[in-house]
Amino acid sequence: MKHFKYVFVILAVISLFAASCIKEKSFPPEPKIEFVNYTTYGSDSADCVISFRDGDGDIGLLEGDATSEDDLKMKYLYKDIDGVFKPYDAIDSTAAMDTLFYGYRIKDITPNGQYKTLEGQIKAKLRSLPIYVPGHTTVKFEIRLRDRAGHWSNMVTTNEIHIAP
Repeated sequence: MKHFKYVFVILAVISLFAASCIKEKSFPPEPKIEFVNYTTYGSDSADCVISFRDGDGDIGLLEGDATSEDDLKMKYLYKDIDGVFKPYDAIDSTAAMDTLFYGYRIKDITPNGQYKTLEGQIKAKLRSLPIYVPGHTTVKFEIRLRDRAGHWSNMVTTNEIHIAP
């Protein structure tokens, strides 16, 4: 029984030492994103993969939230004849809907427990054909992510997608 007390004390000391060495990850409350790649599926569909970090873990919309705006926005850009990427603006558009955006709603992924920091990847499925405007042969996207507190991430630009005529 005496040896059991010593073993218990030694295990407790080792456990405290090990726990003190574990560093909590610390990120700012605003999301930070990076473009990773496109994952293609044949010649007509793809996922756009981005990595993210968020310090307070409030990424994604809560269940039942049908009124919030999309939290992942992808702005469509096309290469014009001068080789410059421009947002697509429909000629007969209204002021509120003149630039083409793809919007996505992310499910709540807030971790349970005390530490709320998040990092991971989001795959945004590019819409079914056409994901581009006919006549555009090279496109890319500008992407931003918004958390539930309203913090916008940095903006990232994807690689170009070359579309066969």
